[in-house]
Amino acid sequence: MNKKKAVFIISIAAVLTLGVPIQTWADSNDSLVSNDLAPFVERDFEGVVEQILNIKSEHPEWTEQQVEDAMDVNAPGKSAMRSGIIDIWNSLTDNEKKLVIRYPFDALKVNQAKNIATTQTETKFGVNGLGNKSDAFRHGIWNAEMTYLIGETKAELFATAHEDKDVSGTESDGFLKTEHKNMDLHNNEVGRILAMQNPGLTEDALANLIYSEVNKENSSFIWLHDIS
Repeated sequence: MNKKKAVFIISIAAVLTLGVPIQTWADSNDSLVSNDLAPFVERDFEGVVEQILNIKSEHPEWTEQQVEDAMDVNAPGKSAMRSGIIDIWNSLTDNEKKLVIRYPFDALKVNQAKNIATTQTETKFGVNGLGNKSDAFRHGIWNAEMTYLIGETKAELFATAHEDKDVSGTESDGFLKTEHKNMDLHNNEVGRILAMQNPGLTEDALANLIYSEVNKENSSFIWLHDIS
């Protein structure tokens, strides 16, 4: 019997012995799963970019703010944009919207990097966690991949814009949202630095590099807890 299975059986036995419903145990672990960097459906995100390019083509004299205003006006009306596109646009932070308008093709690569990050995190850790080591890895690999795809400067712009959210209150793991934001910003920077120091690696080689750094005794990455 492997260690993971043994731990699982012991945990279930403890729950039954204490008379606590198993559902409570499951819900507690569900709260430590993060969808923060879940990539958008590629077709729908391409639809967002296409909509922006169409507006720019029809109104080349418009400022970025006017393009954003037009997108915001269209967003509530499903006749103008299908629901998947609307959902994506509305989920972006204000600064992310500005960057998608300014760098639409780079934004597609940012989404590609998100897909790589979440997939590699699931491969390495089995889950995209919240506030733990897997969370640190996910942000590191996302920024490293963005640095490869669009350069360090734009990678920093997109990563920082993504963190431009309401930070009042706590996350589902009990830690302050401000703590999560500071953690993410730090790990984003570490990921970009590692990419710049190690150019040209394959996706798997880069993931292995980030994973190795996360697991070092004196890792440059930080996380809030070790619950997985």
